[in-house]
Amino acid sequence: MRYRPFNQAGLAVSAITLTLDDQPLAQADRLALIFAALEAGINSFELACLSTDCTTALRAAIQAAGRKVLVLTLRLPGGDGVGGEAAPLDLQVNACLDQIGAQHLDAVLVDAAAAASPDVAARLQSLRGERLVGLIGVDCGPAGPDASLIRAGYNIIATPFGLRADAALRKRLRTLVESNMVMIGYDFDDMAAAGAGAAAPPAKGLSRFFKRGPSAAEREADPYAFLHRTPTWTATEIALAYALTEPSFSTFRVKTTDPLALDRLAKTVERELPNGAAAQIEMARFSAPA
Repeated sequence: MRYRPFNQAGLAVSAITLTLDDQPLAQADRLALIFAALEAGINSFELACLSTDCTTALRAAIQAAGRKVLVLTLRLPGGDGVGGEAAPLDLQVNACLDQIGAQHLDAVLVDAAAAASPDVAARLQSLRGERLVGLIGVDCGPAGPDASLIRAGYNIIATPFGLRADAALRKRLRTLVESNMVMIGYDFDDMAAAGAGAAAPPAKGLSRFFKRGPSAAEREADPYAFLHRTPTWTATEIALAYALTEPSFSTFRVKTTDPLALDRLAKTVERELPNGAAAQIEMARFSAPA
């Protein structure tokens, strides 16, 4: 596993972060997933809900690994519950700390709508002042990062970053990093699962000794089809390896319930992109329908 800086205090975070949410999963399987993450060198966990199942499982991880070696993030869609049924933000943070048995969280994220509320920003700043939270940030969603977040006092941004990310987005990200914003990426496989179909059948006879590129018709129909035809790689693994070439990000979220799939993604962090994959991705981005 490779690690990247997470904050100015020298905290290091694994290149991938395991997201825990309330999707149906037996508790024994959830625990197995978390311990598989720890064994793979993943030290970063994000709670995307406050379900008892998730917090209990994360508490077990803290007890096994020790709080000082883990990076813990709480993501709260809807922020402080204004106009909804959620508890106020500070109560949710305190509930999370009680349930996982920790004294502080390394980061708390709210969604873009909540972040626009001065009350939410003030509550987050108060939690930070009480040293219950390290970094406060915004999950930007499809709209992507906005420089105004810096002026609002936020210091961490979660944003989609996938195969279709262009040079303009990369430049904007680096500008934010230069302003000491911490970046978390997700949806890196935005095209990996989109209509590329199944892998090509194995070649027979002499043709198996020759690598056949996609035909012009195949490229036009799906410029990302090559993602499913690269030996020893899955489309998601190529997408992750490509995303990791962007140095602006501290870590990328991964969401899976399969320990074996998680282990493969963890090993992908150590791999280099297949030869020619970066060029193929750029060509696909320019030729894909808008």
